[in-house]
Amino acid sequence: MLSRTETRQAIAEAEPLMRPMSGRRLFMTALALVAASLVIAFATRAYTYRYFVNDAAQRGLATLNFHAEAFEGSLDKYRILPALMARRADVRAMIRGAALSEPDNGSAGDALRTPSRDLLSEHAALTGAYAIAVSGAGGRIFASSQRETSILAVGADISRQDHFKVAAEGRLGRQTVVTPAGRRLYLFSSAMRTFETLLGVVTVAVDLERLEQPWTLTRDTVLAHEPDGLIVLSNRDDLRLRSLAMNADTADDEKLLIPTSIGQGHVIRIDDADLSGRFVMSLREVPTLDWTMVDFADVAPISRRASTFGGLAGMAGLLVSAGILAMLQRRRGLARKLRDDRATSLRLERLVRDRTADLRQARDELIQATKLAALGQMSASIAHEFNQPLAAILSNADNAATLMARGEPDKAVENISRIRGLVERLGAISRALKTFARKPKTKLRPISLKAAAEAALLVLQPRRRETGVDVRFEETSADAVVMAGAVRMEQVIVNLVSNAIDAAMLQHPGGGGEVEIAIVESGEHGSLRVRDNGGGIAVSPKEAVFDPFVTTKDGGEGLGLGLSITYNIVKDFAGTIEVESTLGAGASFTVVVPLATNAGVPDEPGMVEKERV
Repeated sequence: MLSRTETRQAIAEAEPLMRPMSGRRLFMTALALVAASLVIAFATRAYTYRYFVNDAAQRGLATLNFHAEAFEGSLDKYRILPALMARRADVRAMIRGAALSEPDNGSAGDALRTPSRDLLSEHAALTGAYAIAVSGAGGRIFASSQRETSILAVGADISRQDHFKVAAEGRLGRQTVVTPAGRRLYLFSSAMRTFETLLGVVTVAVDLERLEQPWTLTRDTVLAHEPDGLIVLSNRDDLRLRSLAMNADTADDEKLLIPTSIGQGHVIRIDDADLSGRFVMSLREVPTLDWTMVDFADVAPISRRASTFGGLAGMAGLLVSAGILAMLQRRRGLARKLRDDRATSLRLERLVRDRTADLRQARDELIQATKLAALGQMSASIAHEFNQPLAAILSNADNAATLMARGEPDKAVENISRIRGLVERLGAISRALKTFARKPKTKLRPISLKAAAEAALLVLQPRRRETGVDVRFEETSADAVVMAGAVRMEQVIVNLVSNAIDAAMLQHPGGGGEVEIAIVESGEHGSLRVRDNGGGIAVSPKEAVFDPFVTTKDGGEGLGLGLSITYNIVKDFAGTIEVESTLGAGASFTVVVPLATNAGVPDEPGMVEKERV
């Protein structure tokens, strides 16, 4: 297991892969997104509010234009009626008759009024006028179609009214009047003249209430006021005939304070018992009537619609923010998972590397132990191998001494030469055993395959003599210099040849076992093949012989590690090992290792021996 420090180091190495967003940063991002959503909501509400206010102002102006055109069109047909009546002969005769009559002669006045009233009432009914009255040059009405309206009744004096004064000057008189009963009338007046002499004035009264009825269909509050502030028309009963206060200085309980000076399309607030709230105000002047028409559109529905749009925009922003936060959270989780997986992978890689190093060390120790075990198994044969030369040395030494005593030095020199050869033979065996027992170096160097094979055969010489198996090089065998370790390559050859000797001995216990070694250089590789005439490999598949603890020997004779160790050693040399087997006909193992193409080639086996030392 890795320590906590190593785990943190692995996480730090994995950190650049994808750094996950911190919780605080995610929280700040969420706050920023919520704030942005609120800003969007308020901005959308402000924009839509302004848009709807402008739209309401445009609709209000369109409403005022429509009503103004309709109202002026309705009044136009009455505008020429007084002039037409003034041109009638019967009306003129009526005025002349009235002028000839004595004012105090009541019978004559009554005789004049009755037919006059019938004539005027008939024309009023035909034209739809509320009343038609005829006054003399002095302004007193002597004929009228109405009796209820006191301001136009017979005998009423209208000389001080504006419409009479304007008509007497030769122009069309206009005036809005309110009767004591509260009826609103619009008066048109036209003079009757004979040359330059004023005979009288014809006045036509139009009922404004009848013309005001279409206004009731308008949803907004609509009114029309005169210059003095009197509201003469409105679709609200409680606003008619009230007076407007144009500024706070003139406002009182009786006057309705409406700052009409603000202008078109502005939002105003009105606090009055009859009209209270916030409204979008639209204005239109009616120059012919000298009126100002005002439209008040309630802001409450506009505010609700703007709030709805702002809320929808805010909700959309929050949904988008939620999606972004979900994506960031998912990315954060993914980054954390990738970081954890990367850290776990690094920990596993480090653990595998440590375990591999431990296994490699254990394998090297196992190889060494196997070599020492092999030396232990060969100790009896080695002792026998040493005892024979030692006995021969002792015998030749005694013979040399005897011959020297006899005075035969030439024969004694022959014995001493034989002793020297035996000593060199013992030295070679000793050096081979010492080299075989030493731990190998890991660095790869150019070595001769043939020199390594000869050194291995020297180690196995006692085993060869003990079993009687013939071990030899093939006649076509050459040499190849490869990149490997001398000691480990000898170990490979010892393992392969030793297994081949055992297989040949078991198949031919009475003699006849053979093992052939062939060395071939081909292309960029050198190969060494060990072939025996044993019983073959009884393992399926045959490549399984390289697995640890797989053996065909009887219990106690082998652990099944020799070929596994051989396979790993060859793998360390960047080489391969192949096996071919035929049951009953033997097996062959071929080791293929890259050639040392750029390295120096040893001239003789002694150089390989020097490399081993």
